[in-house]
Amino acid sequence: NGGSSVATTLVESKEAVKDAVLEALKYDTEVMIEEYIKGDEITCPIIDGKMLPVLAIKPKGKFFDIASKYEDGGADEFIVELNEDIHKEVEKMALETYKLLKCDVYARVDMLVKDNIPYVLEVNTLPGMT
Repeated sequence: NGGSSVATTLVESKEAVKDAVLEALKYDTEVMIEEYIKGDEITCPIIDGKMLPVLAIKPKGKFFDIASKYEDGGADEFIVELNEDIHKEVEKMALETYKLLKCDVYARVDMLVKDNIPYVLEVNTLPGMT
């Protein structure tokens, strides 16, 4: 609740699940638990149904958490050249997701790429401009 990966925790053991859930419940009444996919994070900005260059996101920490997003030097973001086949699949998935969710004007589709397979993480309809 609130965006920016607030109360998002990377849980590395069964014993840590309870503490992570209790921490998340301080911010909302619902908690989402997802499998962690270790891969390369990318983001696909789309304006008026057209995709802009794909950006790579390289957080300094274990994942792109709130500290990585807002602390100076927390992450590097840069245009990335994907191989042609992966780029085509990423673009197809990003644009289909944008259309299926009836996004309008602009959005950003965040993905992870693992073993040359892209996975949609989320769609930001009000992406941060920081």
